[in-house]
Amino acid sequence: MKKTVRKVFFLWEYEKEERWLNEMSKQGWQLTWASICKYVFENGEPGQYEYKLELLEKKTAASESKSYLEFLREAGIEQVGECRNWIYLRSKTADKAFVSSKPCLEQLSHLMKVQQFQNSLRNMLMLMVVFSFVLILALEEFSGIPLADFFRGFGAGMGLASSVLALCFVFLMKRQNRKMKEAIKELYTCE
Repeated sequence: MKKTVRKVFFLWEYEKEERWLNEMSKQGWQLTWASICKYVFENGEPGQYEYKLELLEKKTAASESKSYLEFLREAGIEQVGECRNWIYLRSKTADKAFVSSKPCLEQLSHLMKVQQFQNSLRNMLMLMVVFSFVLILALEEFSGIPLADFFRGFGAGMGLASSVLALCFVFLMKRQNRKMKEAIKELYTCE
């Protein structure tokens, strides 16, 4: 029996998403496919699989990612979905494939990848703000022309929306930085 669930998780909620997938597994629903906000589950043995999300530095089509995914397959870890650079991995719970000998370092590495991704999104938003400002200034001398006024309004709206989103990212980055500081502290206390 298959079941499709549509659920929204934001970029910074990857740990929550991972917990939810593992909870679904404990209830007997095994993830077979995942993409943006869509999860397909198949009824199976409760707790049969353990799930993990990972952010790749490059898209799955890149040669580095392909060789890494091949390595994971050889280690008994299966990719069951992807969303841009995020991959959904599963392994039989009995294999304990996701148990790391260096969990502190692994967590810090993962947090750094997420932070890099968030930085690129924030930078893109800031470029949109600058572009909007330049668009408004460039069209200033054409004021009174309906099409120019439309694009000035469009630029103002795009600039405002981008600014608000960029400010939201500042607060998210603070939370991410706190997590990274905790992971660094843990790294120094881990053996």
